[in-house]
Amino acid sequence: MFSFGRTSYDYAREVGDGSRNSIVMACVLFICRTFPEAPPRVSQLNRDNEAVEIQNHPLKLLLNTPNTFYSGRLLWAATLADRTISGNAYWLKVRSSVGRVVELWWLPSTMVEPKWPDDGSEFISYYEYKPGIDPIRLETRDVVHFRYDMFDPKNIRKGYSPIQSLLREIFTDDEGGNYTAAMLRNVGVPPVVISPDADSMPTEEELQAVKERYQQVTTGANRGQALVMTAPTKVQILGFNPQQMDLSSLRDVAEERVSAVLGIPAAVVGLGTGLENTKVGATMKEMREQAWESNIKPTQDLMADEIRTQLLPEFGEISRTVFDFDRSKVSVLQQDENELHERARADLLAGGITLNEFREMIGQKPLQGEEGDALYVPGTVTPTAQADLLAPPEPQMTVSENPPRALPPGGKILSILERSKSLPSLGVPLNLTDEELALIAAIEAEDLEAARALWHAAAPDGLEELLDATTSG
Repeated sequence: MFSFGRTSYDYAREVGDGSRNSIVMACVLFICRTFPEAPPRVSQLNRDNEAVEIQNHPLKLLLNTPNTFYSGRLLWAATLADRTISGNAYWLKVRSSVGRVVELWWLPSTMVEPKWPDDGSEFISYYEYKPGIDPIRLETRDVVHFRYDMFDPKNIRKGYSPIQSLLREIFTDDEGGNYTAAMLRNVGVPPVVISPDADSMPTEEELQAVKERYQQVTTGANRGQALVMTAPTKVQILGFNPQQMDLSSLRDVAEERVSAVLGIPAAVVGLGTGLENTKVGATMKEMREQAWESNIKPTQDLMADEIRTQLLPEFGEISRTVFDFDRSKVSVLQQDENELHERARADLLAGGITLNEFREMIGQKPLQGEEGDALYVPGTVTPTAQADLLAPPEPQMTVSENPPRALPPGGKILSILERSKSLPSLGVPLNLTDEELALIAAIEAEDLEAARALWHAAAPDGLEELLDATTSG
């Protein structure tokens, strides 16, 4: 029995397993209907560790037709509903005369209980199946046991359903529905007190007659009819008007909590609180994607692991065999085709992918020959060898946008020449930049126009001494 802190009220007794609540069942039905969109798949790993699907693997055929009475989709639906609500689901393996598994049957979790020795020497020694009065012993090798995403802390042989943590919210929603239904079933308004407005008190029979008359003309199909009293009478309403009794916000809490715990956005199952969110936030497609990411995909992965552990070994060596669910055809998980084509075309025209990579992205077969491996470089881009990309760039003279200054009449040119590079024409040790050397060369050639332009670029502090040195030479 599950209990909550700070209360002794037995919500589990009132709520049961939660399957009678519409919010819970809306989420459960979504899981049952959506899960089979990705069919089971058995693959073999090749030498390159690539999974190659085995089309007619016996396990896949068995899951499609588990027995002669119902289909694989119904088997999955019953299993998923049971696993979600109770935390556990069971399959029975039916064997042929030679011991091969030929049928699978769903067993209600309420009828199955794992058993183990008192000394704990075995985790589970067998399962007890009780469809009637007398229990039936099922060997562990004949049972596939699916647990929810976590163990039950009170019995680690079983799974734990998160619905157990939602009993108060489910109870609140149930009571809100019951209250509204009771109001509408009776009067449509809260209960009333009818009392005589006179000095004399009516007899018990007269009071009962007034009560029956009031109920007769104001409830059921007669609601809204006029009631005429034969004596002065007071009618007092116990409660509030319908607007004051609006329980929608209170019931929204239950919708939000149940959908959050199960990982199913409320909008995708049609719950009111979720539909309100779609008006101001995410689209329905985005919420369906979220449902897949937070519930369906993790559920498939965990159940695939259990099948690989408990069922796949019945069909031979499994060291290089993979069991999973093929989600490649699930529409909500596929990228929009137009968006995919636009992105692939942009990558191709930008020179980022080859023609064959482009064709693969849009689902076309690759071309044979070198043309399929060619990159289409845009006309605005110049192909450059890798060695050229790594070479240091050639130094370039940067010219300021400010208008060139006039050559100074005299001065301080040596202040920019006090470095360590040799300039033979001057006999001065210098370490000049390329711009400064070009400036000196222009002055030596007495090309004043070039000197002024270079002066502007190099901007030395003084030029007259350099001019004097060249002219005197």
